[in-house]
Amino acid sequence: MRGVSNILVFALLLLVIGGCDTQSSEEKPIAKSLVNEPDQVMTNSEIFLMNGSRRAAAVKSDLLKAYTRIDTTLLYVVEVRFFDSVGVQTSTLTADSGRVSRQTNMMSVAGHVRAHTNDNRRLVADSLRWDAKNDRVVTEGYVEVYRGDDKLTGYGLETDQKFAKVLIKRNLKGSFSEPGE
Repeated sequence: MRGVSNILVFALLLLVIGGCDTQSSEEKPIAKSLVNEPDQVMTNSEIFLMNGSRRAAAVKSDLLKAYTRIDTTLLYVVEVRFFDSVGVQTSTLTADSGRVSRQTNMMSVAGHVRAHTNDNRRLVADSLRWDAKNDRVVTEGYVEVYRGDDKLTGYGLETDQKFAKVLIKRNLKGSFSEPGE
């Protein structure tokens, strides 16, 4: 009999200890969802990406969600103006969405990516990454690069933000207009 009562006391202690919880079941989902909530949400915003003390890009977006704990800023309906080392605007880019890491100074954009320079060079892609520290634009996806009536297409791209030096890595194809046409 004494063994049965010890088992009952032990089982009762397990129920009491197991039932002790500092958060109610209603608080747990809220606390868990806060981890995924942005720290800041802004509409019609503009942020600046810097390369040292120099403004490298001005980024406008219809909607911005900043997650400072994970160093990620998500952008929706994006327009980016790029600047050279003396502050002159060199090119403009638009995309459906983007992601910025302030720590690495990297930006990636995706969806209907279109870019153009002041001297009528254009770029079309599904996605791009921009490294502000090195002023490099890269992608592994399909790209089209236009200079006037000339067109280059292929997969994989590395270029500067003026599209002056373009490297297409795979399946390069091109069409060129005759001088004087």
